[in-house]
Amino acid sequence: MESTSDFIQQGYDELNYRSDTALAKLLGPGEQVLLSTILYKYNKRSKRQERSILITSKAIYNVNKQGIIASIINLFNSNYQVRRRIDIMKLSAISVSDISSEFVLHVPDEYDYRYASPEKRDRILTVLCRAFVQNHQRPLIFFFKNDINLTNYTTTEDDAKIQVSRIPTDESLALNEDTLRAKLNEVNQAKEKLRAKTMTVFNKVAPSVKVTLDDFDILKVLGRGAFGKVMLVEMKKNKQVYAMKSLHKEEIIDKDQIEHTKTERFVLERSKSPFLVNLVYAFQTPDKIFFVMTFMKGGELFQHLRANKRFDEKRAKFYAAQILLGIEYLHDMGVIYRDLKPENVLMDEEGHVCLTDFGMAKEVKEGELTRSFVGTPEYLAPEVIAGKGHGKPVDWWALGILVFEMLIGMPPFYSRDQNHQQMFITITKKEVDFGTRIKISPEAKSLILNLLKKNPNERLGTKGVQEIKDHPWFDDIDWNKMSEKKLPPPFKPKVKNDRDVNNFDDEFTSEQPCNSVIPNGNTALVKKHQKEFQDFTYIPKNGLLNEKEKGQ
Repeated sequence: MESTSDFIQQGYDELNYRSDTALAKLLGPGEQVLLSTILYKYNKRSKRQERSILITSKAIYNVNKQGIIASIINLFNSNYQVRRRIDIMKLSAISVSDISSEFVLHVPDEYDYRYASPEKRDRILTVLCRAFVQNHQRPLIFFFKNDINLTNYTTTEDDAKIQVSRIPTDESLALNEDTLRAKLNEVNQAKEKLRAKTMTVFNKVAPSVKVTLDDFDILKVLGRGAFGKVMLVEMKKNKQVYAMKSLHKEEIIDKDQIEHTKTERFVLERSKSPFLVNLVYAFQTPDKIFFVMTFMKGGELFQHLRANKRFDEKRAKFYAAQILLGIEYLHDMGVIYRDLKPENVLMDEEGHVCLTDFGMAKEVKEGELTRSFVGTPEYLAPEVIAGKGHGKPVDWWALGILVFEMLIGMPPFYSRDQNHQQMFITITKKEVDFGTRIKISPEAKSLILNLLKKNPNERLGTKGVQEIKDHPWFDDIDWNKMSEKKLPPPFKPKVKNDRDVNNFDDEFTSEQPCNSVIPNGNTALVKKHQKEFQDFTYIPKNGLLNEKEKGQ
């Protein structure tokens, strides 16, 4: 086993803090520098920031690039501003990703730190384990999680204020330095096998036919999201118009969304449902990936709901039924949607609706639970907020929220001051209040209340989608005709021509359409992860759409 001096001799003090006399004044008696290096720290908005970490025989320090140590004690001198220091004795456990380079330091008395270090994570964990065992004279607890993103296992300052802990409660390992090294070696071997598998998940259909950005004219901007935007484009060869979604690879990498983007690609390619938006092409440039999809001329359900304030029950029921069929199809694919909201429901020129934006979707096995903290705050299910694991029932909760919003005009747990923490408490603790201003049928109330059961095991739909279809509110729905789009929509949007964008928000359609670039982009970061995107290209078997596909 290496001694403390061995750590220094092997270059573990990369930032040479041991010889810094100003730093030495901050350390306690006998406190020795064990490791210093550059890594990434995630803030409460999950933004990745480059930082330094200093580990001593007594504590962990979070240090910025200028040498300012973050701790919770006062200022010691002009050279080092000390704001937070994690005592090794307060460290209770560490969560480690089996897939990515993330790890979380669990500090129950305060709040957690979430880090990522592609190059030095194992070294950092080994040194932390060594320091912990020396101070506590017992092994350190580790949780190894099969998640690329450990947000849902990180107790933030806001969580701590309302006494919410996200430390895992499932199987743990008590490890010393030697057993930790063995476990990390096992994880790394499995990670390499997984990496080889995930890079070939999506096969290219017609590699001899190439589609590039030059094949399209960009006409209008339709919308904008966290990682890119959606544009109306025309294909030069066949003059067909499509919706093109562009995603910045740097943003995807920086926010650890690679796996989610792969799931979106998987859903778009495999889907044959009329209630999910259809993928036509997918291609990429060095800095972006592009999904070319059917253009839904009726726009977002959100725009129509905003214009009408609320829908009558007949109209809301029609949309709810088609959305239910879309979710059913996803669940049959083994995918949880997790981002149902009016903005993600699109309408065609006839008035039928379908789901779009599968960036938050998650593939799961039957009965499997996932812990990612994702979704729109107003639509989050209680089990997502609690961080104890969730499955397909979260989509039925979201359907209940949407039905309520369509009928009443706003989500049931909406917070006017946008206080998310208060909203989360309301979602988990309070029951639905329909008020007295707007009258809805007893059947509609019953459906909503049963979809919004706090306990997912009691929620309508948990035992299968058929129990939702059989609910009295849907008694007048012929599900066979609905699934074949043979029932007439209650509303037909005004569409002047194939390029009409009047049903989309003019905040976006008034923008100058262009394929934007990222100024001062991190090309090195994108290049490093480029192989993760190698199988995103998708071309239909015939290269271009046939006449039947054009009409979809």
